[in-house]
Amino acid sequence: MLPLLLLRKADTFRNTLLGLRGWHLVKNLLFASVGLLMLAALYAAFWRLLTYLEGVQLIGPMLSWKLTSMVLLMTFSMVIVSSIIISMSTLYYSFDLKFLFSAPLDLRSIFMDKALETVFYSSWTLVLAILPYIIALGRVKALGAGFYLAYGFLMAPFVLLAGAFGIFFSMLVMYAFPSSRTRDLTWLLGSLSVGFVYVMFRFSKPEKLLRPDSLEVVAQYIRYLQSPTAPYVPSWWVTKAMVAYSAGHWGAFAYSAGVLCAAAALLYGLIYHLSGRVYMRGFSGAQSSPRFKGGREPLPEQRLAARFPELRSYLTLYWKDRLMLARDARYWSQVILIAALIAVYLFSIRQLPLDTPDLKSMVSFLNVGVAGFVMAAIGLRFTFPAVSLEGNSYWLLKSAPVTTASVMREKLTVSLLPSVLIGLVLITVSNRLLHADLFISALSTFTILVAAAAITVMGIGFGALFPDFNVENIHQLESSYGGFLYMSCAMGYLSLLVGVEAWPVQMHFNERLGRANPWDPRAVAFCAAGFLLLNFLALYLPWKLGVRNLERHEI
Repeated sequence: MLPLLLLRKADTFRNTLLGLRGWHLVKNLLFASVGLLMLAALYAAFWRLLTYLEGVQLIGPMLSWKLTSMVLLMTFSMVIVSSIIISMSTLYYSFDLKFLFSAPLDLRSIFMDKALETVFYSSWTLVLAILPYIIALGRVKALGAGFYLAYGFLMAPFVLLAGAFGIFFSMLVMYAFPSSRTRDLTWLLGSLSVGFVYVMFRFSKPEKLLRPDSLEVVAQYIRYLQSPTAPYVPSWWVTKAMVAYSAGHWGAFAYSAGVLCAAAALLYGLIYHLSGRVYMRGFSGAQSSPRFKGGREPLPEQRLAARFPELRSYLTLYWKDRLMLARDARYWSQVILIAALIAVYLFSIRQLPLDTPDLKSMVSFLNVGVAGFVMAAIGLRFTFPAVSLEGNSYWLLKSAPVTTASVMREKLTVSLLPSVLIGLVLITVSNRLLHADLFISALSTFTILVAAAAITVMGIGFGALFPDFNVENIHQLESSYGGFLYMSCAMGYLSLLVGVEAWPVQMHFNERLGRANPWDPRAVAFCAAGFLLLNFLALYLPWKLGVRNLERHEI
């Protein structure tokens, strides 16, 4: 029965491709083109890096293979964490599970169908991201097309093994604790694992591993390059097989590939056997709804509404969103990742090799654009989906005695404060670490406050302009054409913002260098006018278009 279920997925995918017409076809072709450009840029960067490493005398080939083992180890770890998070949704909360259980299908076949779906969703982006690295590696080492075929063959059991760990963990946890609360705990643990791996990898300063002079003894460095990286992890088995293939050692290649395939077959055989015993218990427990107990004390929103009756509708909407944030563990799990991102960002700023005070101040000014990009990326996860996450209950807001603009203003309030706080932390701490001068510190702080407001308004506006109230997964919103346009406009806005302020900053540095009459009042007035016009357009147009589109939206 499993081949029948897999054939169903293949037919669904084929029919989806054949059904693309008009704007949907153009949209997908546009996204595919942008994705190919990004992969091409990654390939160019990896090719330059590997060309440089391969050119290092004596240890060049060892350096590139050591880096390959590290890349595969990180990929394996990330697929495991991703499968832990995704397996909860696919194995126990997929929309089609109730239909599949009502059909004359074997329980184990249904489980394996969802298990393979978990492996695919948790690994395809990571496998695609390292593909440019593998292509660059094959080109630098002058390997033929057979190398890429061998790599594709090895990737199948590699991702199956990585995904199996997450599936096995979720299956046993849901069997021991069959409750919907278990999913929330798993999301929190998964996000904590991702944040820990991300922070530890950056704090280990991997750039020093590529410098022999960072170690006291060259022989020690060579021994490190020759030693296996996590020898009992499948990532090292793949590395050994690739090294054996490049050297023409077919016996060693067959042995490593055989071990990899045998491990995957044994692990999935164990999972297949256990699924018949434990899967139904976990699925049945996952359908229960958690109970939320309300307190007897009046809510803060109720007390404020009693004092300010004109704000009652706004406070009611705020109370609803506050409860949604408090009850949904997915949001709190993302806070862990945001904290890890901020920590790595500030650590990277601290590690920049800058010598002169003027150079540090210049980097502090350019840091506005990078911090703005971080805020936009976070806004893509939280602010842009805010309207669409109303889901099927949006008809309640549509029929309530509240205006569309008031609903959007309330969501703007919820998103604006976190965005401002994140921007202030990134800029103020970065300025402190870089010892930026007073003018640059004041300008960057003021700019990031304005940019936080503009990016948040753009997120709500584009979210209302491209709503999707039937979405099943929030990640589908982030990767939609609305999310793409939001990020494109946010990046364009930040580029123009830094460009408008670049002229006054140049005058400031001319003054620090002691040049006569560095300030031009007409140029400053022109830049100020451009600054005001740019922010007016960023604040007005997305908001106005979003309100108009949402008012016309039919339920």
